Amino acid sequence: MLFDLRPKKSRKDLFDREWELEELERASGRYPLILLLGIRRIGKTSVAWCFLEGKRGFLVDMRGVIRRADLYERVARGLEESLSKMRRFLRGIRGIKIAGAEVEIQWRGMDSLSLAGLLTELNKLDEFVVILDEVQHLRQPLMSEVREMIAYAYDNLDNVTLILTGSEIGMLRRFLRLEDPSSPLYGRYAYEVEVRRFTKEQSKEFLVRGFREVGMEPPMEEVEKAVEFFDGIVGWLVIFGKSYSEGKGGFEAIAEMAIGMAITELMKLDPREKLVLKAVARGARSWSQVRELIEEKEGAVIPKSSLSRTIKRLERLSLIKDYEFLDPVYEKAALRL
Repeated sequence: MLFDLRPKKSRKDLFDREWELEELERASGRYPLILLLGIRRIGKTSVAWCFLEGKRGFLVDMRGVIRRADLYERVARGLEESLSKMRRFLRGIRGIKIAGAEVEIQWRGMDSLSLAGLLTELNKLDEFVVILDEVQHLRQPLMSEVREMIAYAYDNLDNVTLILTGSEIGMLRRFLRLEDPSSPLYGRYAYEVEVRRFTKEQSKEFLVRGFREVGMEPPMEEVEKAVEFFDGIVGWLVIFGKSYSEGKGGFEAIAEMAIGMAITELMKLDPREKLVLKAVARGARSWSQVRELIEEKEGAVIPKSSLSRTIKRLERLSLIKDYEFLDPVYEKAALRL
């Protein structure tokens, strides 16, 4: 169902992502490291899951991973998703136990298994894909461990393709440190695939088809408003379609709900970041205009170096680019901070 809030896992449920899937298909096996990029709610995880359909591979959700135990637990859950394709092979790997539909990885003590060791075993298969979803959220020391594992796979494992996804695009590139001589990934090449926003025509077709799936005749006036406001970002279109079809209000009410969700996320930023976003939402289109608006409207002075760092961080978080918001919902939300 198009209006299912969960990531799609089958290509038959995925709407109009042929280009992204073809790009991943073309790059897989040719490039050891692929970056699947796109802003929040653009549908990267759905594309990743659907690319795995019919392939040997697994996806690891890195959000909330803090300890090494968390990381290995997530890897085990990822293997469980692919167990039907690999049960016999996995049973032969020392350090992996399989009980029914559950996988356990022994990562301490005797017969333990490292991540590099697991990938080395998986490399014995003809082709294997490992997807690390939102990997930029990792913190030390796991950040260094995973970076080392990626470098090891890149240099030594010809049959393993690593795909990293990230909505905070600058943060993902900063995590990899491909241009940092002290990084184990220095000088390596990462092939990039960007998940694009829908065109207005695609957005309209998506909503029309989604409403018909749930037995509703599309409310065209409301559809047109949603297409214009949500600007081709599929996650917001799904929320609109799901909420409208469940009787949670018309476009205005659902738009307010979406803005509220964005405000909740933006409230996690530090005070200076919120001030900068508010200035950009008010129309500041340069460094000097941001500084002037903050001083004039908020009565605050941010040191020049701190302001520059704050703007760069917001760009790395993929909230703004060239002093414009990448998502109109976050722009509306920033005005209310």
